[in-house]
Amino acid sequence: MRMRPSLRVNRRDETGATLVEFALVAPLVFLLIFGLIGGSYLAFQNASLHDGATAGARMASIETSLVTQDAPNQYCESGSPTSIEQAVKGAAPLVKVNPAPLCATSATPTELTQGQTVDGDVNITVICGGTCDAPTSTTVTLTFDAKGIAAPFGLTYHMTATSQDPVLSP
Repeated sequence: MRMRPSLRVNRRDETGATLVEFALVAPLVFLLIFGLIGGSYLAFQNASLHDGATAGARMASIETSLVTQDAPNQYCESGSPTSIEQAVKGAAPLVKVNPAPLCATSATPTELTQGQTVDGDVNITVICGGTCDAPTSTTVTLTFDAKGIAAPFGLTYHMTATSQDPVLSP
């Protein structure tokens, strides 16, 4: 008697199962990795912003007079010994700082701002206790709109850092 070959399928054959499992798990693993990288980058930018605010407030407290008259109705930061923008840039070197000078339009200003805010740059505002001619304290506020680096995290995040220092008397 002649036996016919069996057409029965071997149900224990796992050829291709690893590829299917990888295809199911890989997107989640990549999403987790890029999420960690993006979140770490945003945390770094936030820490840099706070370091910059602290350095800017310290520099503002060292300056004896924050303003000098540059032009009619134009009162800008004296920049002596160093400008506040340079102090912020030095403390946060990998975050782009708006290079515009800090100015006010009144003879007795209580607030110095950068004339034009720039998207994607750190913008600086200095609020003086009293007047900026002879401040008793300074508050430096930095604002920054950070962009996420990974596709699902490519949103814009608004960050603000504030630091306040008393002015040192000579």
